[in-house]
Amino acid sequence: MLNITVTQPSYFAGENPDEKIARFLIEELNKATPGGLIVLPEYSNAGGVSDVESELNALPRAQVMLIEASKVAKNKGCYVAVNVLHRLNGEIKNSTYLFNKKGEVAFVYNKQHLPPSEIKLGVVPGNENGKVACTCILDGIRFAFMTCYDVYFNEQIEYIAKFKPDIILIPGYQRGERTDIIRAQAKLTAFRCNAYVARSSFSMDDDEHGGCSMIVAPDGQILKDMGKNAGSVSAEIDPLFKYMRTAGFGGDTVRNDDFISAGLCPEAFEI
Repeated sequence: MLNITVTQPSYFAGENPDEKIARFLIEELNKATPGGLIVLPEYSNAGGVSDVESELNALPRAQVMLIEASKVAKNKGCYVAVNVLHRLNGEIKNSTYLFNKKGEVAFVYNKQHLPPSEIKLGVVPGNENGKVACTCILDGIRFAFMTCYDVYFNEQIEYIAKFKPDIILIPGYQRGERTDIIRAQAKLTAFRCNAYVARSSFSMDDDEHGGCSMIVAPDGQILKDMGKNAGSVSAEIDPLFKYMRTAGFGGDTVRNDDFISAGLCPEAFEI
């Protein structure tokens, strides 16, 4: 069994919101359950600001967040997933770090699909030599990664489904997206990949947009949903659980992801 925690800060519009959000996330991080998994939202070091100058000024804080995440992972023997906007090898990257229980970097996913705001900022997509690295195995658990805007693209979901993940980590922002769409995206991703989804984002003080940090089961059931609340929420899960179903009415029992994969025929829909 594994305790999953997702954290959701409020989207501050006042003075120095990025500093306040980072401080809040560090406080929540230090409440992490020993031996569990905690997931922080996108832009942990640069949340709450949207102009290029402020985002660039927040880049150095990424190192603070990574050091804190490593320390918590080691001290509590837990997994920590933290997303930062930073400079990596001379380029601006949107990176999600997964720390193992020793506080070591186990994997880094660099966001592939970039919205106009990140292109304007100069963020470089994650693919290297034409390939995207968004999956890893850690302690027998298959982790997959998507970041915010990635969730709109079935190409990445289908790629991840082939890996047969156990947990998909989704640090998000999605400040202007409708809550019903956010929930649908998380449910369908979990259902298609037959994996838990751990989504961490920002509360927008709006019942109809943003928020919805959540934990979703492989069958698409939402186990926890923060709505517009700020704080953290947890769920105890079996990371290896898979949703089994009949292969059509009266058929044999199969994994849901295998049932879907068996029916794929992309060549029939090529333009």
